[in-house]
Amino acid sequence: MEWYQQYGAVYRTGGCFGQDFLSVADPKALQYIFHSSGYRFPKTRDARRIMNAFVGQGVATVEGNVHQRQRKILGPAFAASQLRLFLNVFQASALKLTEKTYEYVGKGKEVNVLQWTSKTALDIIGITSFRYKFNSLDDGQTELMAALNNIFGESQMWPTTWELLFSALWRILPEWVLLLLERLPSRDVVRLKRFRDVASKVSRHIFEQQLNEVTNDANPSEKDVVNVLAMSYLADDAKKKMSDLEIDSQLATFIIAGHDTTANTMAWLLYELSRHPEVQAKVREEIAIAKYKAPGALTSNDYDAMAWLNAVIKEVLRYHPLAYGLFRKAAQDDFLPLAEPIITSDGQFCSEIPISKGQVIFASVYTYNRLPSVWGDDAAEWNPRRFLEDRGIKQESLGVYANLMTFSAGIRGCIGWRFTIMELQSVVTELLSNFEFKHSEGSTGAAARPLRASF
Repeated sequence: MEWYQQYGAVYRTGGCFGQDFLSVADPKALQYIFHSSGYRFPKTRDARRIMNAFVGQGVATVEGNVHQRQRKILGPAFAASQLRLFLNVFQASALKLTEKTYEYVGKGKEVNVLQWTSKTALDIIGITSFRYKFNSLDDGQTELMAALNNIFGESQMWPTTWELLFSALWRILPEWVLLLLERLPSRDVVRLKRFRDVASKVSRHIFEQQLNEVTNDANPSEKDVVNVLAMSYLADDAKKKMSDLEIDSQLATFIIAGHDTTANTMAWLLYELSRHPEVQAKVREEIAIAKYKAPGALTSNDYDAMAWLNAVIKEVLRYHPLAYGLFRKAAQDDFLPLAEPIITSDGQFCSEIPISKGQVIFASVYTYNRLPSVWGDDAAEWNPRRFLEDRGIKQESLGVYANLMTFSAGIRGCIGWRFTIMELQSVVTELLSNFEFKHSEGSTGAAARPLRASF
C-alpha cells in the first residue's frame, strides 16, 4: 500500500534477471483485463506451471476454449439450486466441529482453529462433491490431510534466496530446462509433488468407486461434482467429454480450492471477531433472533437475510484475500483504461496506458481490496459496517461477490464462490451460537495469527 500511496494504482517494477512487471489495482483496468478482454490476458507461464504442478490441467489452470468447455461441463454442479441441497451437509459438519470444540474446551485444551476448520472443510468437500466421507473430524490425520497441511508452508512465507531465484527462472527458461530444474529438491517442489501424488491416488479411488453408483443414480436431478464428471466421462460428444487426466485434475482442483479457501477465511474471520468483540456480539445476537424466528433448521434465505453475518464475511474476504495477486500476460499490444488517471515519470497525464504483447501484469487483489476510492477512507481498517451503509461511492462492476477481487472476476471468476459463502454462513452461525471467541493470552501485534483462539 505504500507504493500505491506513492505511485498510484498502476506502476511498473523490476524483477529478477531484468524482468518487468506492471502492478495494477485500478478498478477500470482490472475490469478491462478480467471482463472486457476475454482470454486476451491469460495466466503467465510460471503461474500455469505452478497450478499444473499440484492440480494438473483442471479448470483453474487451462485457458481459452478448453477452459470454456470445462467450465460449461462443471457449471450445473455449482448452480444455486444444487448448492441449496448441500445445506444440511454444511450444518451437520458445523455441528460436528462444535462438538469437537466442546470436547477440547472441556479438557482445558487450546483449540487450533485453522487445523479444525481445515478438517471441517475437507469433510464438507468430500461429501458434497465426491459423495465420500473423509471423516477428518473423527479420525484425525489422514494421508490427504497431511499432504494438504501447510502445502505452501515456509517456502511461501519465508522463501530462501534460491527459492526466489528458482521462481523467477520459471518465467524465462526453456521448457526442457525447467523439467530438469523441477527435479531439484526445493521445498515447494517436494510439497506440491506430494500433494499431487496423494490427491491423484485418493481422487481416482473415489471416482472409480462412485462411477457405477452415479451412472445408475435414481435421482439424476442431483448434479454434484462427481455426478457431472461421471456424465462427462461417459459422454460421446467431444464438447461434453473430459479425459481421465482432466477428471483427475478437476478432483484435485476442488479438493485444494474447497479446502484451502474456506479453512483460511474461517480462521481469519474468527480472529477478527476476537479482536472486535462488539461486532461478534452483534452477529451472535442476529443469529439468535434468526434461530428463534425459524420454524426449523435455517434456510439459505435465512442466512442471506442476516445483514451483520454477511457483512462480516464480506469484510474478512476483502481484508484477508487468500491470493494477494494474480499474474497475467498480455497476448497482444493493447491499452489499459484507468479509473484514476496517473502522471507518468516524464510528467504526462494519462487516462490509459499502452502495453506491449508479452507484458507481465500483477493484478494486485490486496491493493484493490483496500483502495480508498472503492471502499472508503477507512479502507485500511477492518470494518464490516462499510457493507451496511450507503457511502455513495461509485464502483466499477468487477468481482463475482460484493465487488471484491478475492474470487477473481469475469470468465475466470471462481466457479465455487457461492459454495464457499454458504459454507462460511453455516459454520460461523453454529460456532457463534455456542462459543465466544477471544484472543489467546499473550498474542499481540504481528505474533497474533489466525491459528489459535481460546473460548
